[in-house]
Amino acid sequence: MSAHSHRSSSVIARDEAILDAVSAGLRRYGPRKLTAQDVADAAGISRMTLYRAMGSMDNAILLALTREFGRAVATLRAALPPLDVSTGATRLATFLGAAARSFVDSELIASVLAQQPDLIEPYLSGRLGRSQELVLDAIEELRREGLADCSISEPAPSSLTLLLLVRGVALGAPLLSGEAFARSTSELTGLALAALGAGLPEPVDPPTSPATIA
Repeated sequence: MSAHSHRSSSVIARDEAILDAVSAGLRRYGPRKLTAQDVADAAGISRMTLYRAMGSMDNAILLALTREFGRAVATLRAALPPLDVSTGATRLATFLGAAARSFVDSELIASVLAQQPDLIEPYLSGRLGRSQELVLDAIEELRREGLADCSISEPAPSSLTLLLLVRGVALGAPLLSGEAFARSTSELTGLALAALGAGLPEPVDPPTSPATIA
């Protein structure tokens, strides 16, 4: 093993330990009470090493969230029915509903959204951050599978539109109570499957007079 590869593996192990400490701290304390010293102590490093590796605590939290998204996407994809007993459209529609549920079920995401929403909201509504790109990449790959096996009809909804549907249902969860959220995710899967199979209708021109909201 070269010195370079040994160093790289050491850095990767150190960064994973830091992100483990950040994730555990977020679940235990929440983002506002979690300190750099808490993370450094849990990871067995100094605060200086923590800042050198992560830049800031906010960045460490965002990297922990990105890792959470990445692991969730991998888990959801692994749970999809294989293509030899399913279709690309079914796999994609199933993934969309499950992704919305996974977002809401994540203790890590819930902790940050509840206690420091200003940290994560710009990455959910202001721009496509790395976390959403991970979901978008998965949607795009599943969409290609469906187009290849002809279970998705052209013109099909774009991957970005499908991502926005998932995000809308997931962020709307606080408005739903009881079984309403589970029903909403099931309906998301059903709507997506219907749209993917039928294809989109011809575009309709918007009304000439803008609608107003009272």
